[in-house]
Amino acid sequence: MATPAPTGQPQNFKSQPWILFDSVVANSFLLGDTSSDGQAVGTTIPAISQNGEMIFFNAPGRNAASTPTLTNLDQQSTLSYGFEVWQIYVALQFPTFTPNQNIGYDLSANAGVPGTVKLMEAILNFGVLELQLGQENQALWPLTRFGAGGGLNVNAGTVAVVGSNAIPDGANVMKLPEPIEMPRTQNIYAKIKLAPQVFALIGSVAAPGVGTKLSSYQYGVASTPTVVSLPQPPFKVELGLVGRRIKNTQYGQLPG
Repeated sequence: MATPAPTGQPQNFKSQPWILFDSVVANSFLLGDTSSDGQAVGTTIPAISQNGEMIFFNAPGRNAASTPTLTNLDQQSTLSYGFEVWQIYVALQFPTFTPNQNIGYDLSANAGVPGTVKLMEAILNFGVLELQLGQENQALWPLTRFGAGGGLNVNAGTVAVVGSNAIPDGANVMKLPEPIEMPRTQNIYAKIKLAPQVFALIGSVAAPGVGTKLSSYQYGVASTPTVVSLPQPPFKVELGLVGRRIKNTQYGQLPG
């Protein structure tokens, strides 16, 4: 007796492990910032809207052809292949930054928390992910339930700060109890919605907060010697769907 095909994979179909990802990247995460710094790379819309929303997989202009380092989505809001989603991750990938704020009167003795950390706090603790794969909403869950899935991991020492990639642990994702299946050409859409309670902390163009564009990084070149002013990396939030692509054609070969 032939072995039955796995659930969701007919006998004549081929599959391939896949991570579908999209990234919201901008120098400024101020709410509703429509300047060149505030627009999400690859689009003409703010990274975070005035209503506190970050759009994934449905942002006009951002796709694998125009921004291949930020997403591998073929075209806006549509898949050209069938897809099974088993895991979901949300990675906050912000630059490391020296504290420039203060909770006391002495700036040198009582340095505060870096603004990038406060921005992460606002997004992670007060964000909700809405995810639609196919015909209906599959998720409306708090971001606190999602693993980071990678990104920079910094360990502070007495002499130096050592950065490394976050632990590549399978537990560092949201594991679905069963796969979410969607046929090709079906709509895909996701957004992170932030609570109004953190709007003032993140800030807007009129009232800037921790979402403000970071000041340049001052790097000392010993061989010259001189100090060069370098632009900071932008803020980045990456959403990834881990699963497998399903096709009626073997990848790189003839139809199955």
